[in-house]
Amino acid sequence: MKHSHLPDEFGQGIIIHLVKDKHGDISSSDNYRGITISPVISKVFEVCLLNKFGSFLESNDLQLGFKKKIGCGPGVYLLQNVTDYFSCRNSLVFMASLDASKAFDRINHEKLFAKLYERGAPHVLLVYY
Repeated sequence: MKHSHLPDEFGQGIIIHLVKDKHGDISSSDNYRGITISPVISKVFEVCLLNKFGSFLESNDLQLGFKKKIGCGPGVYLLQNVTDYFSCRNSLVFMASLDASKAFDRINHEKLFAKLYERGAPHVLLVYY
């Protein structure tokens, strides 16, 4: 930490492919998910960092997923209230649901929002799951 350097080995791991559905098509790549086995020392280092600096890490209040002790209830409530708000004001409501589980890090969100706006969707609520 003093030298702001991590060994390259901390970022390496072994990927193991696990079958999702044992009764499904085992020749299909969609029937597998990969897990990465990381070096134990990198996990120990991560736990130490979180223990020491975890109180300084925070997420945006608008993020509803992947947070401790928050289920899907707040997201459903938000979606319902936004839809009701615009519907009660005789406004059209356009909603897109995007399963970004495999492409979340690969999508350019700015371009996606720009395309939706260009197509006449002034009020866009994008739900990630």
